[in-house]
Amino acid sequence: MAKKVLISGYIGYSNFGDDVIFAILTRHLKAKGFDITALSSNPKKTKKQFKVNAVNNKNPLEIIKSIFECDYLISGGGSLLQNATSSLSLLYYLLIIIFAKLMFKKVIIFAQGIGPIYGSFWNKLTRFAISLCDFVTVRDSESYKLLGKWKIKSRYVADPAWDIPILPRESRGYVGVQLRSFSNMHPDFIKLLVKYIGIYFSDRRIILFSLQNSHDLQMCYLFEKTLKSQWPQMKYEIRSENTIKSVVEGFSNLDFLFAMRFHACLLGLKYGTKVFALSYDPKVENLAREFELQSIDVSKKPDDYNDKFRKFIQFKEHKEITEKRKTAFDWSAIDKFMLG
Repeated sequence: MAKKVLISGYIGYSNFGDDVIFAILTRHLKAKGFDITALSSNPKKTKKQFKVNAVNNKNPLEIIKSIFECDYLISGGGSLLQNATSSLSLLYYLLIIIFAKLMFKKVIIFAQGIGPIYGSFWNKLTRFAISLCDFVTVRDSESYKLLGKWKIKSRYVADPAWDIPILPRESRGYVGVQLRSFSNMHPDFIKLLVKYIGIYFSDRRIILFSLQNSHDLQMCYLFEKTLKSQWPQMKYEIRSENTIKSVVEGFSNLDFLFAMRFHACLLGLKYGTKVFALSYDPKVENLAREFELQSIDVSKKPDDYNDKFRKFIQFKEHKEITEKRKTAFDWSAIDKFMLG
């Protein structure tokens, strides 16, 4: 009889990055013969899109029943365990872990980025919940260091999205721009970004990507409005279809990419596109540092971007970065734990 896996994550919200991780995880688990159920905000859509069982992630009875029936709970991937977005969401994911352990289930933290976590109480609660887990993997060095300080054993692994299948790259000279709403964004950031994209790329077509319409689409429209005001002659289009297939296809045509979201930057790197990181979160800044990307902190008062754009255009990738872009997710440790 197949062992049952329950997956807790940011599932059913039409977020490209989380959908990619979920798709890669479920593909691997199916190949290993596991029976999969997901806690989803949209169970009907999740069942249809990913061909797995799904239950409502806001229904306590369905959650408890699913935990009771599973053999393994997998929490992740992505950045679930942080309260920069919301302390309630952090509490939710921690309680799922704690309930699973109360029911004597095996719990896996799957390729997560831990933090940022603000407040002594939330740090202690997060540390307690993770310490209960049976197998912990993290996707970045800062999370690995944090768990080390907490005396929690973990494995440092790549982000699962490195395993996303891509298409042959077809250069059309396009410039991709991917923005998301962010409460601390400096009011002059968009204006200056548009100014320098126009200065350096006035002869190119701009492709605006929304990777989660509830957070990104309004920023696409703001960029569009600003572009029309500053550079009315420039050609552009907005792409709001954020399925994995459509985004992977769209990124295959880019020569340059300006992106806020972690997985937009990652997909650009996987294609070998020149990526300019627009940092709103430590995970994006860490990725930029690892791959020596030009970056801008979108929350800070903008300086003159000319020097950063010039270095971005002139950057020649060295051999170590080229090899690093070929990263693949190593499933061996997780398979050993789950399959014995």
